[in-house]
Amino acid sequence: MKIWELNEEAFIQLLARLNSDPELAGESYERLRAGLIYFFERKGCLIPAELADETVNRTARKIEEGQEIGDIFKFSYGVAKYVLLEYWHDHRREWEQLTEQLPIQGHNGESEEQRLECMKKCLQALSSEEQDLIIKNCTLDNKGKLEVALALGLTINAFRLRVFRIRARLYECRENCIRELEQ
Repeated sequence: MKIWELNEEAFIQLLARLNSDPELAGESYERLRAGLIYFFERKGCLIPAELADETVNRTARKIEEGQEIGDIFKFSYGVAKYVLLEYWHDHRREWEQLTEQLPIQGHNGESEEQRLECMKKCLQALSSEEQDLIIKNCTLDNKGKLEVALALGLTINAFRLRVFRIRARLYECRENCIRELEQ
């Protein structure tokens, strides 16, 4: 089965549904995309622009297929909720986030090699318990995470919060490391 890709005709149909005036349609598209990016950022996604683009692509596909859509903004946010669910249920996502939070050539020009070196340095700076927790969070399914949480005497929410705080420190450490390399 061929994976559907956004084509010019589908994009034009999407723009036409956003507004009959091409200039206003472009502005509506930018507003929709920015709103979707913000939606995914608020949900803690590390690739909000990519998820917003996937949402727009799926919305455009539904328009091209002739599905009746009332308010395109509301419809798109409905699609975004499904994209978010898929994102959260993708177990590979968690492991990849440790080393691929930014594109290969980052926004400040850092290379993938620099990012990986900084991530290794920051991971090594964690305590062995924190390293173990981060690795388990990235490799276990939800049932495994629950078992780890219970073994630590934590609720699953407390476990997730602890992991979130460690990941936030890792991200900050890596960003500081990259800035130091650039100087």
